[in-house]
Amino acid sequence: MKYLFIIFLTTALSFGQTSNKTVEKLQKKFDSLTNFQADFIQLSNNEEGLKGRFYFAQKEKYRIELTNNTIISDGTTIWNLDKNREKVIISNIEDDPLSFSLREYIFNYPEKCTVTEKELQNGKTLVTLKALNTDLNFETADLYVTSDNLISKIEVKDFNDNTFGFVFNNTEVNKNISNSLFEFNENGDYKIIDLR
Repeated sequence: MKYLFIIFLTTALSFGQTSNKTVEKLQKKFDSLTNFQADFIQLSNNEEGLKGRFYFAQKEKYRIELTNNTIISDGTTIWNLDKNREKVIISNIEDDPLSFSLREYIFNYPEKCTVTEKELQNGKTLVTLKALNTDLNFETADLYVTSDNLISKIEVKDFNDNTFGFVFNNTEVNKNISNSLFEFNENGDYKIIDLR
């Protein structure tokens, strides 16, 4: 379960040198944000899974709140708090193969993909990233972009035809989010497992 959320946080969008207008607007919007927060629903092979609250702050800080777990990253380190087992696993982002980065999906992956856009009837635009080779951890990534240039849904398909994704609801941008949300303050209640 913890790894699915780390994947969610480290999944990346890359657009690079492209003339796709939606991608360019998405990049500009993302750069203008200091932070955002949203409710989310995890998807796995088109089935709804865990639900929770997601917080993001530039440049790669995030927090995922679930019923029994909280995952925190300051952009360098990940703290995975298991409330039931009263333990915290600490790791470096670069050492975790399942880490997820919104910035990569928006800025780095497009240049490594064929990018197509399709206007949908609901006012959203579907941006599809198709990997040019198997160096990326996905075959396709579908980004559903709202008229105000925010991602409302991500669906990723790997090379074995497995899919995972997230649906974002109640998104709020540039709110007064404390930096303390992206820090773990050890208080002695949890057993620490430090993998750094």
